[in-house]
Amino acid sequence: MKRFVLIILFLLLLLSLSVYSAEEVYPTKEVTVIVPWSAGGATDLLFRAIAKYFPKYANGQQLLVKNVPGGGAAIGYGEGAKAKPDGYTLVAAANPMVTRALMGPAPYDPLKSFEPVCLLVYNPCYLLVNTRTKRWKNLNEFMQEAKRNPGVITVGNGGAGGGTHLVALKFENKFRVKFNHVPFSGGAPAVTALLGGHIDSYIGSAPEGLPNVDSGELEILTIFSEKRLKNYPQFPTAKEQGYDFTDAMWRGVVVPKGTSPRIVNRIAEIMKAILNDPEFQKDADKMSQELTYLDPLGFRKLIITEYANYKTVIEKYNLGDFYK
Repeated sequence: MKRFVLIILFLLLLLSLSVYSAEEVYPTKEVTVIVPWSAGGATDLLFRAIAKYFPKYANGQQLLVKNVPGGGAAIGYGEGAKAKPDGYTLVAAANPMVTRALMGPAPYDPLKSFEPVCLLVYNPCYLLVNTRTKRWKNLNEFMQEAKRNPGVITVGNGGAGGGTHLVALKFENKFRVKFNHVPFSGGAPAVTALLGGHIDSYIGSAPEGLPNVDSGELEILTIFSEKRLKNYPQFPTAKEQGYDFTDAMWRGVVVPKGTSPRIVNRIAEIMKAILNDPEFQKDADKMSQELTYLDPLGFRKLIITEYANYKTVIEKYNLGDFYK
């Protein structure tokens, strides 16, 4: 009996050592990151840029971007929440991870379904218009028309119940105007619609639409931040134009609940190394990304704070049954 117990203990020791070893050398195969929107949006472009440098800091293993759009990001986050918690499925975290769950039934809980890994960027939002079809020289003219004709100006967003949708709702409610909100399956389709003249405007965040700003096809009517964008100093903030309003999109990484703390920390180390890479920083600057790193604990605190803040706003404007 004693010998049997010793054998069992020895086998358990070997098992624990093998698990520890696997975590130490993580990753040993390609890793997938779920992006709950269509290809070409801000979150998608960020993670495709990260994927370019991932092998350099991840034992040569690839990071594959998997787009899972639909349901205001609920489908992608639902799939991520159900994934095996082994570190080989990452989930692109952004404001809609919180807002979508607060605006109706969702197949995940932003506070309970995931382990926060790290924050990557904190990008101010801006209002884009088509230079060919725009009817306003500045934000004041835009708002004057919105007041004269409630529900007429169309404002696109990257998904009903998503982060940019809620920014538009907060903005219209603060200044007592009414927009006609048009949802898309991500930022890229919304920008395409704006370029085609199918919507009047779009609230997005870097790098959405910025290549089109560079080409002169789109214009930033205003920026919802304390200061102007570093790469676009010619475009004024909302505050400069008399509208005291700021808002931003944050993006980071979460993994399914139950993922080992060692693997969580290892992924955070890889992401931090990428953010500190001079070549990646050049790529990020071209996309006007505001790189902002927070470790697992710091990112958890941010998500909890954002949950409380968004919950207050959603309850105030009766948006909790948006998807019911």
